[in-house]
Amino acid sequence: EDEWAKPLTSFFGLDEPAEEGDRRSDSNAPSAGLGWKGLNFIRESLSVDSIPSLTASWIWPESIANMQAQIQALIVAIGRGPGSLYEQIIEETSKSPEASWDAHVRLGDDLCVAERAFLRERKRRMRHTFAEFIGVNEKEVKEEDIPIIAIAASGGGYRAMTNTTGSLVGAKESGLLDCIAYMAGISGSCWALGVLYSGLPSIASLPDPQLAAEHIKDRVSKTFFDTVTMELLTTAPTHKYLLSGLLLKATAPLGSVSLTDIYGTLISSRLFVPSDISKLDPDNLSLHKFRRFIDDGSMPLPIFTAIQHEIPHDAEKHLAEVQEQRDYLVDETRYKMLKREEEDIERKTRWLWYEFTPYEVGCDELGAWIPSWSFGRQFENGQSIERRPELSFTILAGIYASAFCATLKASANTPYSYWSVSDATPRTISRRRSPFYVNYRGHSIRGSRESSRRILPNFVKGLEGQLREGSPKDITFRETLGFMDAGAELNIPYYPLLRRDVDCIIALDASADSQDLWFTRAEEYATRRGISTWPKGARWPVELNAQQSSTPSPPASTGGNGGQDDADPNRRLAESQESQVKEQTERQKESESRPIPDRPNTSQAEITPTLPHETVDEPRGSPDSMSNEGDGVDQRSLQACSIWIGSSKSSEADQSRFEDLTEEELAERDGIGIVYMPLIPNEKVAPGWDPSGISTWRREMDLEETQRLLDVAKANMLEGDEKIRKLLKAMWIRKRRAREETQHRHRLRVLESRVQHALDLLH
Repeated sequence: EDEWAKPLTSFFGLDEPAEEGDRRSDSNAPSAGLGWKGLNFIRESLSVDSIPSLTASWIWPESIANMQAQIQALIVAIGRGPGSLYEQIIEETSKSPEASWDAHVRLGDDLCVAERAFLRERKRRMRHTFAEFIGVNEKEVKEEDIPIIAIAASGGGYRAMTNTTGSLVGAKESGLLDCIAYMAGISGSCWALGVLYSGLPSIASLPDPQLAAEHIKDRVSKTFFDTVTMELLTTAPTHKYLLSGLLLKATAPLGSVSLTDIYGTLISSRLFVPSDISKLDPDNLSLHKFRRFIDDGSMPLPIFTAIQHEIPHDAEKHLAEVQEQRDYLVDETRYKMLKREEEDIERKTRWLWYEFTPYEVGCDELGAWIPSWSFGRQFENGQSIERRPELSFTILAGIYASAFCATLKASANTPYSYWSVSDATPRTISRRRSPFYVNYRGHSIRGSRESSRRILPNFVKGLEGQLREGSPKDITFRETLGFMDAGAELNIPYYPLLRRDVDCIIALDASADSQDLWFTRAEEYATRRGISTWPKGARWPVELNAQQSSTPSPPASTGGNGGQDDADPNRRLAESQESQVKEQTERQKESESRPIPDRPNTSQAEITPTLPHETVDEPRGSPDSMSNEGDGVDQRSLQACSIWIGSSKSSEADQSRFEDLTEEELAERDGIGIVYMPLIPNEKVAPGWDPSGISTWRREMDLEETQRLLDVAKANMLEGDEKIRKLLKAMWIRKRRAREETQHRHRLRVLESRVQHALDLLH
C-alpha cells in the first residue's frame, strides 16, 4: 500500500505541481499540450496517438516513475480525442433511455406517486410475513394496520458497511427484513445499500444480504491502492465501467473533477466490480435502476443521504477570518475568545439534508425534488435545460462517504493537512485541532473556501419564491450546490424517515462514538417538525439510581465559556464523529470508543451522557465500563438491543423505555419506537474479540476479521429478535384499535344520519 499510495495521489494531481519550466525535460517541446495537471487533462481534447509521445517527454514525479506505462495507458483511456474511451462512452451513453428525457422539479413536501405506489405494494407483500413474524393468523392482519418499519444505518466506513450487511443477514434469517419498508444509510452504510441493490449479489433476481456479505468479504480484502486497481482502470471492460462517471461529470458544462469523485471511483473499483467480470453490467451503477427490485414491493426502499452546509453569505468571509486566526494561535485566552466568536457565527449556519432514492433526489427543507436520473443536470426555472445520462453511482459513492476522502490524501501527505470534499488543494493547519475535524466536523467547516465549493448543478436555480418557507435566501440564484457526508451533522439517518411517518426505526450504530448526541439532535429535529411522539429521554443506555439520586446530571458546557472543555486542547483534538482521525498504521487496532463530543451551538437540553468509566482501553459494552453504582449512578449494561417508545400524552412522556412498560401500556402508546442496536462484542460468536478495534478509516480488512464482524453483527441482530417481535406486535395492536375506533365512530355517524333522516320523513 505504501508503494502505491504516493504514486496514485501524485497521478491524480494532489501533489504540489512542479513549476511550469520543470514539467518537461525538453525545453524545445511544443508549448501546446498537457503539462503536469493531474486529472485536469480530462478536459483537454487530444488525439489518442499524440498522448504517449507527449507524456513520454514529461519529467515524471519520482513517486510514479515506475508506473509510466500503466499511467500512459490510463491517460490514453480517458483522453478525449478521436478513438478514445471517452468517445466510446459518449456513443454508448447517448443511447440510454434517460438521455432523451426532460426533467422537471416537483415542489411540495409529500411523497412522490411512485413511492406511494411502492408502499402499497410493499404492505401487500408484507401481510403474510408480518403475521408470521408477530405470531398471529394472517386473516387477522389488514394491510393498513401493518406498522411502517425502517432501518437507519450509521456511518463508519468499512466497519459500518460490514455491520449493516451482517445485520441484514440476521434480519433476513429471522424474517424481520421482509417486514421492513425503508432502509436509510449514512456514509459507509450507503455503500452497504449500494452493494445490495446494485444487483451484483442477487439470487433469483432479488438482492440477497448473504451474497452481499460474501461479495464484500472478498472485495475489501484488498485496498483500492492495490496494483489491481490500475489494471481495472486501464483494461476492458472495467475501465469503461469505472471511468464513465468521472469522464461524463468532468466534461459536463459545469463539470469538474474533485477529490470526492476520485475517491468514489477508487472505492467503486473494490465494491462495485464483481469478482466474476463476466457479470459486469452498467446497470449496477444506476441509482434509478435500483427500482427494478422495489417497484413490485419485493424489497425495502433504500434511502441514501448527503448534506449541504449552509452559511449565510454575509457571515461566510467573517467566519473564515476568525477560523484562520484561531488555527494558529498559541495564546489560550485569545483562542477562547475567537472560539466564542466563531460559535456565534456558526449558530447562524444550518444543514440541509438531501435524500437519494431510486425515484427522486431532493431536500425536504426546500420542498424540491427531481427524478434520480436527472441529478447532475443543469436546471432553470424548474426544468432541465440539458439532456445527459444519469450520474454514475461511482460519483455518488464518493459524495455519500466523503468524510473518508481524507484517507486518499493522507496516504501521500502530512497528517496535519485538511481537504475539502470538493477541492483537492491541501492547506496546512495548526496541530491544535484534529485535521479532518477542521473541515468535516459540523461546526468548524471553512466558511469561504471549503464549504462554498459547489460541485454539482443547482436544480432549484430560478425558483425564487417557490421553495418552502425558510429556505436559504440566495439558493435559487446559485449555479451549483455542494454536498458532503451526512455524518457531519447526524450519524444515524433519522431525518429522512421522520417525514415518512414511520412507526418504528431500527438504528444500527457502528460509528466511532456513542450516540447520545445523535439522539438529542434527532429529538430536536422531531420537535421542529411538530412530531410530539418521539420518545422523550431516549438516550445512551444510562439511568440514575432512583434510590440514591433523583437529580439529573447538569448540562455540559456548551459555549466556550472557560469550562473544562475549553481548558483541554486534547479534548478538542479528540472530538469527532466517526472521525477521530488517526495516523493509520499506528492506531488501526485501537478501540475508538470516545466521550461524546460537545456541539458548540447546542441547546441546553443537550447533555453529555454519563459514561465516566468508559475509556479507550475498555470496549463499549464491557461489564467494567458500563456498570457502576458510584456517585449515585446505576448504569445499565449496554445491550445489543435497547428500545424506547414515545407518546403524545404528557403524562407518559417521561417513561419511554421498553423494559419499563407492560404489553398493554405498549399497545396504548401512540409514539415512534426506537430500537437502538450498537456494534458491541458478542462472546457467543467471537469470544474475546472487540469489533471496535477495526478502525472506521480502514481501507481493507482481511477475510477473518470481516467474517468475525459479519458474525457479530448478525448475532447482535438476532439477540434483539424477541424484543422486536413484541414491540411490533404492540404497534400492530394499537394501529388495529385506532382503525376499529375510527370505523366505529364512522358507523355511529352514518347511523345517526339515517335516524335523523327517518325522523325528518316522519315529520
